[in-house]
Amino acid sequence: MASASASLRFWSSIAPISHYYTHQLASLTSLKFGTPISSTNTIYLSKPLAVRFALTESDSPKSIEPDPQTLLQQIADSFDLPPDYFSQLPRDLRLDLNDAAFDLSSGPVLDECGQELGETLLNLSRAWELADTSTSHSLVKKLPLIEAKLTGSSKSALGKRLISAGRRFQSMGQYGQGEPQQISKAMIAAGRALSATSTSAVTVEQPKDETRMLKFGELQVEITPDKANIGAAIGIVFGILSWEIAQGIQNAPDSSLQYANDNALLLAKSLKGALLSLFYFSTFLSAFTSVGLVLLGIHWIVMASLSCSPNDLAPLINQSTAAATYLCAQFDAISKKLVETTYAVDNTYLLFSAYLVFAMQLGFAMLCAGSVRAKNTMNIMLTNVLDAAAGGLSYYLFGFAFAFGTGTGTPSSGFIGKHSFALRDYPSPSADYSFFLYHWAFAIAAAGIASGSIAERTQFVAYLIYSSFLTGFVYPVVSHWFWSSDGWASPTLSHGTVLFRSGVIDFAGSGVVHMVGGIAGLWGAFIEGPRVGRFDRTGRSVALRGHSASLVVLGSFLLWFGWYGFNPGSFITIAKGYGGGYYGQWSAIGRTAVTTTLAGSTAALTTLFSKRLLVGHWNVIDVCNGLLGGFAAITSGCAVVEPWAAIVCGFVAAWVLIGLNKVAAKVEYDDPLEAAQLHGGCGAWGVLFTGLFAKGEYVEEIYGVGRPCGALMGGGWRLLAAQVVQILVVCGWVTATMAPLFYGLHKMNLLRISREDETAGMDLTRHGGFAYAYHDDEDGSSAGVGLMMRKIEPASSSPSPTAQPQV
Repeated sequence: MASASASLRFWSSIAPISHYYTHQLASLTSLKFGTPISSTNTIYLSKPLAVRFALTESDSPKSIEPDPQTLLQQIADSFDLPPDYFSQLPRDLRLDLNDAAFDLSSGPVLDECGQELGETLLNLSRAWELADTSTSHSLVKKLPLIEAKLTGSSKSALGKRLISAGRRFQSMGQYGQGEPQQISKAMIAAGRALSATSTSAVTVEQPKDETRMLKFGELQVEITPDKANIGAAIGIVFGILSWEIAQGIQNAPDSSLQYANDNALLLAKSLKGALLSLFYFSTFLSAFTSVGLVLLGIHWIVMASLSCSPNDLAPLINQSTAAATYLCAQFDAISKKLVETTYAVDNTYLLFSAYLVFAMQLGFAMLCAGSVRAKNTMNIMLTNVLDAAAGGLSYYLFGFAFAFGTGTGTPSSGFIGKHSFALRDYPSPSADYSFFLYHWAFAIAAAGIASGSIAERTQFVAYLIYSSFLTGFVYPVVSHWFWSSDGWASPTLSHGTVLFRSGVIDFAGSGVVHMVGGIAGLWGAFIEGPRVGRFDRTGRSVALRGHSASLVVLGSFLLWFGWYGFNPGSFITIAKGYGGGYYGQWSAIGRTAVTTTLAGSTAALTTLFSKRLLVGHWNVIDVCNGLLGGFAAITSGCAVVEPWAAIVCGFVAAWVLIGLNKVAAKVEYDDPLEAAQLHGGCGAWGVLFTGLFAKGEYVEEIYGVGRPCGALMGGGWRLLAAQVVQILVVCGWVTATMAPLFYGLHKMNLLRISREDETAGMDLTRHGGFAYAYHDDEDGSSAGVGLMMRKIEPASSSPSPTAQPQV
């Protein structure tokens, strides 16, 4: 080796020890595994991953590690970056930087670190949040000067904070020239040195025999990979036997059950059903157990191949270079596996959420189909298919680039993105294909909302034009404003000043998705005018009820199911801690699902009883709309509010929907699915609700330290003002783009069908038949009109044999 000494560090990958001990070695040959190094300070090395130590080839009495002041200077040197370095970071790395800021300054930092160091850490944290590279460097340069003034407890506190923040930089991966990794190494090394120097006593690590045991009460069974595979084989055999027995019981003819009376026969059939359930369940349980045992055996084999034991190190211990090489290779392999596993878990979670959001298209299709009359069922379902198909191409070619097109060298403008057209340069360290798929599902959801407002009277070509335009341009621009790291109103803005030093919190899209779709539908329905017969000559509202409450309920439940991907999935990642322990992003995701459920449930019940008081009966259609209104409202603040606040959100959302429906009837506005009132109105309330009830702790977890919370939660006016700005600009943008589009289509006679076609029904006039066949028509003798449901007339006293039933 070229240097006088070489350091070898051990750390635990499962339970990191909180104190470290640095000692001197007079001779390398005196180090033996399983025996104490000295009689006064006993340190066992039977588990290499449990204790951190250093090997040296020199007899020098110097400390093995550089002094903390030198390490802090190395941190200062690592932050000597280009002035715009932090502002150029991609969105996900900016979030990691915000997490590092939170870990560095969270909690009672002034009490733990002292006034001078605490203020320095707070200012440094703020500089990271603002992506101020120069200020960050100047503040970090103060740390070596402050270190000499610190006490043991403040050194320990600083060390822990540096380690935690360093791990955040470590999670950024190999960005640029590897600057985050250099920063992480310097911060973690300095943090460990500070923690070690502040420890007055040596941590004694006793050797432990590690075994893998399964416990069943007093019975304990040691499990090995071989035993796991044998157990899996037994499970497979048992499953096959259970399946065969179940098949035999099922194939037994009922005629063989001959008993004296019906009660005995009924008992025999019940017993047969119970045995079938038992053996089929036994088959499933056996298969599940076998797969689990096989995976368990594979897991232990893989972990064994990555493990490090004293027997492996013993032949190498006299050659420190070889030992270091061996251990580094082992730890690198483990680190790569953990990084790959994290990527796999996060992308799998996002893909699963994307599938749930896409399933909402089926919910929209069923809801729309049930809410229109039977003669327009095929038409409305076809438009929902087109929203997904046309939206898929337009969002791939243009929409995604306009929304999230952020370049590593040249950022996009605050108004619109300008990179990654047709997914060029994908995947990248900052985003994968799952990110595109997830946001495509959001885009077509906005188009699906608008299609409900103009149902039963719109030409097919108009659907194609508006759907492509909405998903390819209108919606992506709005999502860029509030969700991209370059967006002018985004809370994660990577350069420039954040709006009101807060940014807009629209976590899953009450404004970005629901208001965009609702306002687009509002202008389409307003320019088209009401359906034929919706209002009589005096302006009185005439109910044109949908043909199937069953489809409405089915669609509502499918949308409810999909909302668990819509709201919790907007975290994008799940394998992320909030400072250690059992509480992390996975907990926030669970809380988001709870707030979503409570808001929708409250809105449904409020609508149920309110409509009962207003109209005198229980209406399942109104309840389903109220449920969806609660979901649309909570979507903005689902991640940053308490569960009790979600109940308030749902209660108010129900009354917003009821009130807007009253207004719509007064002004003769016709929206068959109440989409503008439900998604536009309740979505706007949800944006305001977030500005009132967002909790500071949850806001800081997601968006970083120093962000204001809701006005009613002690956060002042900044967040609420940003939310009001969002409502105004979304209304203005969608009006400025979609209203001229619908008006132009109207002037070119491409928007609305003729009065005759609307009266006959679009299924017959535009699609060649009806969605439902009410009788067999194999010979085609009654093509077209023969498929129509016919109204049953009262029988006359002298029926004519040639009379035809009336439609």
